[in-house]
Amino acid sequence: MFSKLKAKRLLSFTMYLATGYLVVYALCTAVMLYMGNRVITLSARNFDKQNVRADCERLTELLETNPSGNWMSEELALERYPPSTIFALRIINTLGYIEYIAITPRGTQMPGWGKTGKGPVDFPSLGWEEIILPDTDRIIQMHTTQINDGRILQIAKGSLLEKNQKQMMSRNMTVFMLFSLLLSIFSTLFMIFITLRPINKMIKSIHSIIDTGAFESNPQRVKSMISELDTLGSQFNIMTEKYASLIQAMRETMDNVAHDIRTPLSRIRGASEFALKTEALPEPLANTLVDIIEDCDHAQLQLQNLLDSREMESGFVKINPLPFSLSKIIGTVVDIYSLIAEEKSIALTTSLPAEQDVQIKGDQNRIARILSNIVDNALKYTPAGGRVAVTLTQSEDSVTIQVSDTGIGIPPDELSLVWQRLYRSEQARKSGKGLGLGMNIVKLFTEAHKGQAEIESSPTGTIVTITLPKNNTYSV
Repeated sequence: MFSKLKAKRLLSFTMYLATGYLVVYALCTAVMLYMGNRVITLSARNFDKQNVRADCERLTELLETNPSGNWMSEELALERYPPSTIFALRIINTLGYIEYIAITPRGTQMPGWGKTGKGPVDFPSLGWEEIILPDTDRIIQMHTTQINDGRILQIAKGSLLEKNQKQMMSRNMTVFMLFSLLLSIFSTLFMIFITLRPINKMIKSIHSIIDTGAFESNPQRVKSMISELDTLGSQFNIMTEKYASLIQAMRETMDNVAHDIRTPLSRIRGASEFALKTEALPEPLANTLVDIIEDCDHAQLQLQNLLDSREMESGFVKINPLPFSLSKIIGTVVDIYSLIAEEKSIALTTSLPAEQDVQIKGDQNRIARILSNIVDNALKYTPAGGRVAVTLTQSEDSVTIQVSDTGIGIPPDELSLVWQRLYRSEQARKSGKGLGLGMNIVKLFTEAHKGQAEIESSPTGTIVTITLPKNNTYSV
């Protein structure tokens, strides 16, 4: 099985896409507010400037025609400016004295304008100027021009056009922002759907393959409205189909090879067992037949290990979980190896819960292989006169299988290496034959059942402990 994937704390694509849309929406809204505010400000102030310019041209012409200015009050009264409009007019003579000043509405203070009859004032600069009125916090446009006789004419004016337009823009922008927000949410959800749907299908298929090892289970085909994702989905479909065909061909080949090897092995073993039943069989011949039977069993086990090793090389361990009696499986395995134990003068015993059949959910064949490999190793490396004990205990949620022996033991520096594939310790190489696959398969099959495999050893023997959950949920 694949090694456990390390979980990385990364944000999902949904979060990235939603955040991206939110950032773009916020930036666009901010730009629109700024641009709208800027356009309204410029247009409203240009409108006030046009009014001021028109008044300046009209009053300048009148002053040049009638310099006395006695008509000024009557002329201004005819204008009838609305209360919301600020209008200010000032005439400064050539000596710097204020000849005339008028400001509406009454009470409005123009900074630095002074009053008529006071001392001379500084001559203002000609041209345009924006004035901020501190009392009302309004900005008005002022134009200063010089009449032909040398006098200075100043006219300032400011309407509520800018303020009214900004209020109207705020109301419209609120409605627009709500509408665009809803549209952005809809478009985000739509993009997330069409983008993540094929990706999630691929992820689901990959998880299914990892959990079950079933490339050949025809995973759901991946399609998308996005060209690149549709191409990716098509390539993914082609890849899974090719791998499924390859793995199926490998399995069929291995099954054929295994059948071709198992068949003669079974015949040899059967013939040897039949020959052992012959009366008055010479002892050397009987011992030879027993050795043949033992070698056949060992060869079949190694053949199965090779098949499992081939399956593990593809990265998957497939299990078929069903409820079964673990007590009966242990009894069956022990019965199979009792003949070998008797031949080697090794006491093979079991200790099961009294008057209780222990039931678990798992792959019966895989768990039988776990127990077979452990018992086979224990008998293989235990000398004559030794003991091998298989003990089964249970708790509320789990069961524990413990196989202990009085064998040659495993050196402490090699204890952690026994789970590695094809690893054999120096003592194991001297003591018997093998491929170094048994304990690796024990580890992988145990983890496939979401269990734990542990090993303890000393010069006087080894204890292998397998802990399995009783009722686990497996992805099939």
